[in-house]
Amino acid sequence: MNYKDHRDMNETVVGSLPLTVKLDVSDIPLDNGGRVIMWVFTFIMCISIPLNAAIMAACFYRRFNSPMLMYIALSSLADTLWGVVVISSFVSGIIARRKIISFNECLVQLFCIHCTGIQQFLTTWLMYVDRHWAIFWPYSYVALMVNKGGAVKLVMVVLTIGLLLGGSFVVVSTTMVYCNSSVVVRDVLCAYSSVAMSSCGNVNPALIYSLFFLYVVFGLTGFTAVYSTWCIVRKCRKSSTEANLKALHTCFTQLFASLAQFMSLIGITVLKRFLRIPTFDFILVLTSAVTPAFVNPLIFGFRMQEIRSTIVLAFRKIQVIHHEKPFNLGVIAVTENDILERKK
Repeated sequence: MNYKDHRDMNETVVGSLPLTVKLDVSDIPLDNGGRVIMWVFTFIMCISIPLNAAIMAACFYRRFNSPMLMYIALSSLADTLWGVVVISSFVSGIIARRKIISFNECLVQLFCIHCTGIQQFLTTWLMYVDRHWAIFWPYSYVALMVNKGGAVKLVMVVLTIGLLLGGSFVVVSTTMVYCNSSVVVRDVLCAYSSVAMSSCGNVNPALIYSLFFLYVVFGLTGFTAVYSTWCIVRKCRKSSTEANLKALHTCFTQLFASLAQFMSLIGITVLKRFLRIPTFDFILVLTSAVTPAFVNPLIFGFRMQEIRSTIVLAFRKIQVIHHEKPFNLGVIAVTENDILERKK
């Protein structure tokens, strides 16, 4: 079924919002190993969930004694939710072969996808703002961010912005004109652009709105990352003090995490535009879903001393408990034998 056929199915009689959405996955190469690829990325995502849980637990164990630990925990949560939403949508559409969903479910899916995706980049932006402020204006940073709980307030602001932007995509989707009670979305999930292309009116303003705000978020995060990294490296490279070396270390840790985000974003945007190969597109989308959730815990776990030491300490405690159990069981067995012998 070609694109014109889809448009014809969506163009009958103008009415209210559609009742159901049919997900067209005909472009996904299911017969050429598509399901195997899906299972591989699902397995990677399943590994990523406990990795991110360990990062969040380590930050919580430290009682978020620095604002950066709070941001890292928030970033791990956003990465995990983003990966779970995308992968679960693919599993539902490909593995479970659930092709028809309600329009309300489609809107919920749309909200979750864009809210978690936007939250990823806003949290990264918040990390760079925090480090830049701490290095260049340390006195006001301590007074406002540490002593007066400014970090918590900034986190609440960023969360609110992410929720509002995600909700706005849902609102705009309901303002578009749909010409049938059941529309066809040419995707395995309800991304905003796919839903917009399934409508038959008021499409261009909706697409302009989405592209504007998405590129504002991406551009703001990218510009802040480049500018802040350049300023911090320029300030700290000539000094060998412990504070400056730690600032450089944290700066490059954030840079590695940002590269994982932007490389997946650029890859899926640019390569999908010029290389229209269904199998390649399919793999790119799955890669962009699992890369932040899988890579960022490794980056933060290996490079952040507070997180690394906490995880190592927890691992050693588990080892001690594991080694003590056989000993305790042996002691119990010896004690029971002594009691029986005394009774005899």
